[in-house]
Amino acid sequence: MRPHLPGIAGPLGPEALAPSRHERGRHGPLLACRECGAIQQPALRGAPLHALYRAVHDDAYLDEAAGRRATADRLLDLIAPHAAAGRLLDVGCGPGLLLDEARRRGYEPLGLELSATAAEHARRVLGLEVLEVPLEAFSDPDGFDVVVLADVLEHLDDPCTALDRCARLLRPGGVLCVATPDPASLVARLAGSRWWGYLPGHTCLLPRRTLRELLAGTGLVLSADVALRRTFSARRWADGLAERAGRLRRPLETAAARLPAGATLSLTLHDERVMLAHRVEVVRAPAPRLRHRGGAATVQVVLPAYRAARTIPTVAAELAVDVADGALLVDDASPDATVQVALTHGLDVLRRPANGGYGASQKTGYARALLDGADVIVMVHADDQYDPTLVAEVVAPILAGRADMVVGSRLLSDRAIAGGMPRWKWLGNRLLTGIENRVFGVRSSDDHTGYRAFSAGLLRSIPFLRNSDDFVFDQQILAQVIARGARVAETPIPTRYFREASSVDFPTSVRYGLQTLGVLVRFAADRHRGRWTLLRRPAVRL
Repeated sequence: MRPHLPGIAGPLGPEALAPSRHERGRHGPLLACRECGAIQQPALRGAPLHALYRAVHDDAYLDEAAGRRATADRLLDLIAPHAAAGRLLDVGCGPGLLLDEARRRGYEPLGLELSATAAEHARRVLGLEVLEVPLEAFSDPDGFDVVVLADVLEHLDDPCTALDRCARLLRPGGVLCVATPDPASLVARLAGSRWWGYLPGHTCLLPRRTLRELLAGTGLVLSADVALRRTFSARRWADGLAERAGRLRRPLETAAARLPAGATLSLTLHDERVMLAHRVEVVRAPAPRLRHRGGAATVQVVLPAYRAARTIPTVAAELAVDVADGALLVDDASPDATVQVALTHGLDVLRRPANGGYGASQKTGYARALLDGADVIVMVHADDQYDPTLVAEVVAPILAGRADMVVGSRLLSDRAIAGGMPRWKWLGNRLLTGIENRVFGVRSSDDHTGYRAFSAGLLRSIPFLRNSDDFVFDQQILAQVIARGARVAETPIPTRYFREASSVDFPTSVRYGLQTLGVLVRFAADRHRGRWTLLRRPAVRL
């Protein structure tokens, strides 16, 4: 941990924890985690903290009831396409405004709220079922279709355990909605000590990348990561700005007082994220192509797929039945028959609830394989660009203990152009690989291949779940592997290029190249400052 911002030392009272109180500078000393970037505030924990929240009384909260209901409705609009009905749990439900909106839509609502006055309002005025029980002590054998954790996670003393508990409360196919401030956002960094997120009650503020990592680490699959749009009265927005405006405070307060009392304003400050994460079950193939061999090490094949219905039969047929213990196809919400074809040809399937990208599919597949206990994970593209018959050769150095990562190189023998690789791709690959060798301090022949295998120990030691959902994921994970000092081996593979085998066009390749250069700049800068959290330790151990 390193100091982030000074604060006010002293006892914490329930009045400081009221949701409507956003007085600047009243927080305690703030510390930043060197590994994940989380901003933490030393505070009470467990029962003493719960006792403070039980005594919280916030008269001003319901003054903004209309705007808070509008904000709640936006969250429910985001959830509805995935779970339009069923049991809904709102953790930290306050006086029950979101629960009331959910009930109007046909959900069966249940709330958890520690504040005695807020819980009483929800029960007595709105007729809702609300329990005064902390999340840590709550259980429900029937589970929920939706769990909402809005403006709560930052108040908890153990956000990791809270997310894991919420994930366990979900039914298969259920959705977790998390809304929380992002201390790594541009607005937060520009505002500095004036940022509204630095409050006495905010015990732990999680950067966007770290929150995504923690959610995926519970086994959930992300489908949405958007900025929260809030609705408040125009006066409240103006008053909030005035509190942080320094010398302009009085003129702004005067202007705020002149605004119409009923005027409302909806704004997205891009410093608070809303994420949806789903409990997605793996669909097992009726007649699996690969079965557990009973050996000392378990090898899992992960196949990222998008619109791969035409190529899956060939890929599955070329997977020798004795080279691995399982094959999991990760479908990135394909609009074709990818899922049905994969199951028919013996591949287990995990279908992502929304299209996320090549990197997102890898993260989903690797996380699932690690949680299922794989010892070695090898990626084979479902579009048949890489030869599945070479799986045994690619994983052999890891199984023999000679490598932590193996890269299938198309350029060791450099017959890539003869195999159909366009000359502009060959030239770009050569150029970028040469630059990477200088920055990374290695001698590799092909840093841009998608045929890769990893030991489970290596993947567990790097925060790959923080990486991009785009193609640059491959270069970020390579930077993480090299920063970790892992042993990387290369093995020659043939090149296959045809219409179905690659969806990376020229503009996408240019963007990928620029993103790769960005990775190299950050990697080089980290050697001097040590601040790039992508190269630090993971926040979860899968």
